[in-house]
Amino acid sequence: MQLLELKTRPSKCSNRWYPRSRSPNPFNNKPLSSAVISPHAGFDYSGQVSLEAVSHLKKNRVWFFGTSHYERLSKGISIYYGNYSSSIGKVVFPGDLDAGKQKIIEKYLSNEGHRTEEHSIENVLYSVNHFAEEIRGFCVLVQIDSEKDYDAIADDIAGVWDEGDSVVVSTDWNHFVSTRAIDRMMKDVESYLTSGKLDELYKHCLSGKIEACGIDGLYLAYKILKKTNENTKFVVLRSTDSSKTGEESEVGTFASTCVGYIAARN
Repeated sequence: MQLLELKTRPSKCSNRWYPRSRSPNPFNNKPLSSAVISPHAGFDYSGQVSLEAVSHLKKNRVWFFGTSHYERLSKGISIYYGNYSSSIGKVVFPGDLDAGKQKIIEKYLSNEGHRTEEHSIENVLYSVNHFAEEIRGFCVLVQIDSEKDYDAIADDIAGVWDEGDSVVVSTDWNHFVSTRAIDRMMKDVESYLTSGKLDELYKHCLSGKIEACGIDGLYLAYKILKKTNENTKFVVLRSTDSSKTGEESEVGTFASTCVGYIAARN
């Protein structure tokens, strides 16, 4: 590999974005899906929605797709070379890649984005660790600008994808939408997800009609699922928003905005 030492990234969001220990979990481990959509907001806001989503995940080998909130990525995606930790478990970088697949992965190995207190992967990993303390997989931050790059990167990941692989897409919706508008917008999102028209959903996000944190990861997952003959239609398990949680934020961000949370599986 390009990087000399495989390291373990310590959990950086514990006791701020989510608790140090396990949280109450009413969901059974029922691995049915090769792709799930899970929110990555603070656990007080979206934790139960996230747990419901990832309870359906096949956990053989997992691709975690998050968004880089604080740092620009130079290659469109950044794959972390090492083990990625939450407070209650970790995802372990696969060490059994053949030479061809290893060469593909090497193109995207980077610490970009992973150096910061990046909650988009760690928060959903905390949810998955309620069902499996150790998971084989890749932690991938996504920040792609062009259709050409989406296709090229999707081709590469499809070349590494194994039968039995799955993906967690980390998202939040409508950060800057009023309470009055969010119900209509979340219904639109659900319609695109259930019909499998994620390309149309992506176009609406680009045009500003729908705002989504993590839409680039969802669109990349859509392209990979198509290339690997996986189902691209999603079942929406639960949908809610921050105006209905009854929670107060110490940060204050959520006090003036309305964030949508969706749990979904394919």
